Amino acid sequence: MLGVRGANRLRGWGGLLAAVLMLAAACSGETQTTASGGGDEEASFEGETITFVVSFAPGGGYDTIARAFAPYLEEELGATVVVENEDGAGGLLAASQIYAAEPDGLTIGIFAGQGIAGAAMAEAEGVQFELAEYSYVTRLAAELRVLVATPNSEYQAIEDVRDGQGVNFASAGTGAADNMDATVLYPVLGIDGRIVTGFDGSEETALAVTSGDVAVGSGTVSSRLAAIKSGDLHPVLVIGDQESPDLPDVPVLTDLELDDESRALAEAHLSLQDMGRMVWAPPGVPEDRLQALEDAFKAASENPDLIQELAQAEQEIEFTPGAEAKTVAEDVLDAPDEYVTLIKEAFEGQ
Repeated sequence: MLGVRGANRLRGWGGLLAAVLMLAAACSGETQTTASGGGDEEASFEGETITFVVSFAPGGGYDTIARAFAPYLEEELGATVVVENEDGAGGLLAASQIYAAEPDGLTIGIFAGQGIAGAAMAEAEGVQFELAEYSYVTRLAAELRVLVATPNSEYQAIEDVRDGQGVNFASAGTGAADNMDATVLYPVLGIDGRIVTGFDGSEETALAVTSGDVAVGSGTVSSRLAAIKSGDLHPVLVIGDQESPDLPDVPVLTDLELDDESRALAEAHLSLQDMGRMVWAPPGVPEDRLQALEDAFKAASENPDLIQELAQAEQEIEFTPGAEAKTVAEDVLDAPDEYVTLIKEAFEGQ
């Protein structure tokens, strides 16, 4: 039999052994949690490299935004963020690349959602993705667009455009945002005229309208505001459902007198326009890693230094959660058949 001392000694060793086993289990649990992606460590990007794809050439607005965000995302995630430009096919090349990438959260991309969604609706050549299946990280902006005319021309109000004959619309070509604007606005507003293509991008269409070579054109408010303020362009309609703070005296599309069919088409077009600047990751990114990416973008977008940096570059951002951004896309995919037909017309020839 054990004496009192022996029993106490055994209990002491037993307690120590139990403590050691508990500590080992805890350490094992921590290791297992980290490895399996559970617990607080599950969404760690520490030490990893994230490729941030820009679906346009270097130097544009999307490129500026991505490169401005990169260091702030690195700070939030502890990862290295590498910006890569994948220009081609109006962003479809990059969209397909992102769609096919590994769903590990290490590949993301920023896109002009209106153009990509329009291409998906039109079943355009080069669409190798399902729009609703992307992992939606965030939408960074949804800008209003504006219809502009040549200064001192006969088109000083939207009524003049609607009543005009042979009103030519400057477009950057098949599938471009302004081409979709024109294709939809002509029947919605009953405009008589034609779409003039062949311009190399938004800057060239603006110059064509400024010079009077073409009567009207469209673009985002931010891209046209400087020319409007200088008098080089004259705004006649905000293509939206709300007034632009920058253009308070310009009428709004949904405030115009429209029949039921035209109003339905107008509202469908504004839903497409609401796609804005989308940030997507491949389908199937684990929920925890997707949330970590979203949280990082949210924190970065609220950083005063980043806001100031982008403001100096004349780029505004407005964070939208991923789930809400996906809802916008789902609304677009529910567009009426008549609207889908118009969008297909905008992509004809591609």
